[in-house]
Amino acid sequence: MELIPAHSFGIQNAWWFSLIYGIASLIIIFITSKERRKRIFTFPKFNTKMEKFLTGLGLFIFARGLIVYTFIIPVQLMALNFIIGTIIYLIGMASSVFAIWTFSKAELSGPVTNGIFKITRHPMQVMAVVMWIGVGIASWNWIIIACAVLLGVISLPALKAQERFCIDKYGLEYLDYIKRVPRYLFI
Repeated sequence: MELIPAHSFGIQNAWWFSLIYGIASLIIIFITSKERRKRIFTFPKFNTKMEKFLTGLGLFIFARGLIVYTFIIPVQLMALNFIIGTIIYLIGMASSVFAIWTFSKAELSGPVTNGIFKITRHPMQVMAVVMWIGVGIASWNWIIIACAVLLGVISLPALKAQERFCIDKYGLEYLDYIKRVPRYLFI
């Protein structure tokens, strides 16, 4: 890894990773019923301006910043780091898409607690971090890896806000779920 990574526009850049995930996510969203789609796009209320700021910063870094940045990050196909990073990316991407699918098919009357939601309360967010670490390794770019780790750290207020929303909506059922399942993977 270089301190100042190479940047150039090209067809053989890291943007393919974002495109593949985007298409898979959109397919699920488009085939989901309107009621369930509404659930996917329901965001909790924030208690403080700092929660709102950090959530917005996380959305900017992930939803816009990293995706745009991948357009200028070249990858070396078949290099060892590309293969390892792609495997990590595919694990994160498949898990995130499976989480979206599970979320979109769950009963609307209760919290989502099956599938990958049995091992983490926030699989879409956790797996997004895993995906971006994979992209960083595949492109051998420390900036993407650092942004992925930062995204994981600054997303905590948004995750806590989601949990408050679920506690308000589902009560003891969600509190029991919190006791059984970690927020992140294993922690």
